[in-house]
Amino acid sequence: MGTTVASSTVPGTTPSAPSALDDRLAWLTGVLSGEDYSEADYESTFTADFIANVSYDDFQGVVDQVSDIGDRWTVGEFEDRQDLVATVRLNPAQGGDAIRANISLEPTTPFRIQGLLLQPATPPTLDDPPADFTVAAERLEGFGDTNLLVAEVADGVCEPLFEHGHGGPSPVGSAAKLYVLGAVVDAVAAGELSWSDDVTISEDLKSVPSGVMQDEEPGTAFSLREMAEVMIALSDNTATDHLIDLVGREAVEAAQAAYGMDEGTLNIPFMNTMEFTALKVGPASGLATQWLQVDEAGRRQILEQVSDIVPADIPLAEFVDPVMPDKIGWFASPADMCRALVALYETGEPVDKILTINPGLPGEENDFEAIAFKGGSEPGLVAMNWLVERADGRRFVVAGSVVNPDEAFDELEVTLLFGAVRDLVGDL
Repeated sequence: MGTTVASSTVPGTTPSAPSALDDRLAWLTGVLSGEDYSEADYESTFTADFIANVSYDDFQGVVDQVSDIGDRWTVGEFEDRQDLVATVRLNPAQGGDAIRANISLEPTTPFRIQGLLLQPATPPTLDDPPADFTVAAERLEGFGDTNLLVAEVADGVCEPLFEHGHGGPSPVGSAAKLYVLGAVVDAVAAGELSWSDDVTISEDLKSVPSGVMQDEEPGTAFSLREMAEVMIALSDNTATDHLIDLVGREAVEAAQAAYGMDEGTLNIPFMNTMEFTALKVGPASGLATQWLQVDEAGRRQILEQVSDIVPADIPLAEFVDPVMPDKIGWFASPADMCRALVALYETGEPVDKILTINPGLPGEENDFEAIAFKGGSEPGLVAMNWLVERADGRRFVVAGSVVNPDEAFDELEVTLLFGAVRDLVGDL
């Protein structure tokens, strides 16, 4: 159902109904084990927002895939548990590969499932990992236009060790959220905001998944730090749009140059995630061609035109093929991403902790003391950006993207290849 990595540091609702979680897990393992359930059962078990994104037929397709792994499933060890939020292993009774389930329930009765992510408990790996950077880059080129930088960080400066591709701006997807984080950091440093400030969920600022905040009730408050955590760790779009609204679009635009972007006029106007999605798919997609033809003022007018589009207007399930990933989105060069990661990480707490909640992929044999990460993807695009710190204190950045505007590709294979590049710096 996705590739988001959950974290125990991400906020969850905690009303006094812990048994509801056990009940929903019992239902889930029963269904995965072949127990009959109807479409009406499905609709009474999941929230309307979840069903809008994962239909009954889609869910049944996942059930069928899991059934191919094992015929009887049980609830195993909890990696993290709150009253209504958990990360738990589901085990096949006859042995074999376990599944990790990230599950969250709505905060009020009947405590339906509002979020569910099933993934292999053991992360997938490449059968034949590349032996060096050149081989990895050549294999990535098989999927699309590849832009890649491997750099060592010395005194805050990115010193290139390996480069592949044109080196200029490329689409980076949700990795552009680093600049939103930068604008927040600057507002805190200026005394305009505090990490403990409340940010209240507004219906008008809800976006489409990825993330979890779109399921929160309007009026629910989270701290600024919690919002920043889910924006980076879960690539939460609703949290992102709340933060852009909080600091102002112009502050995010200014943060691009402030955090080392060579062409500081890129991504101006800086779209929020709802505007981006509206231009890609749904009732505003007809404006995409116009977006490419107009100047900054014209683009700002287009954003005004799409401002009343809401998540319910977006047929997200139809967004499976590339929609101009090389032309509409957020752009930065690998060197830009390197400078942004370094500058943010070196601000210290809490930003370094925020960046290391989700490592993107687990570290290879614990080679690294710290792994900071922000990636991005859409059909036809994968962008991956890591800053890693080794036990000997040396720091490296791997930043790159693959884009193919003509066809979707195997995002997992591309992600694992980028991960192999990252792991190679452990041996330098």
